[in-house]
Amino acid sequence: MSRLLIVMGQIFMVSGVVLGIVLGILVDGFHWIPTLSWWISGAISGILFIALGMMLELLEENNEFLREILHRTNVETPTPPMTKSRGNSKSSLSSLSGYKMSSHE
Repeated sequence: MSRLLIVMGQIFMVSGVVLGIVLGILVDGFHWIPTLSWWISGAISGILFIALGMMLELLEENNEFLREILHRTNVETPTPPMTKSRGNSKSSLSSLSGYKMSSHE
């Protein structure tokens, strides 16, 4: 997936340059405004896709390293210690009988 995003970014950059030149020439002579707009939009979208692909590549690499570290440590999950009974911790709600909430509370 990361390689696909990087290749798509490169395609966007190249197509932005080519389309900028082609569309700049097709309009009555050569105009810089359509050419620059295609170049800039191609560069920005290409950079974003390449950056996203590189971030995904680093994330996959970190995931692989963490799995290897977990495999090497071979640590079992600890069991929590037994706790003493705390008795009856239920509180009495008899003092709240008859309480009504109003709409402004």
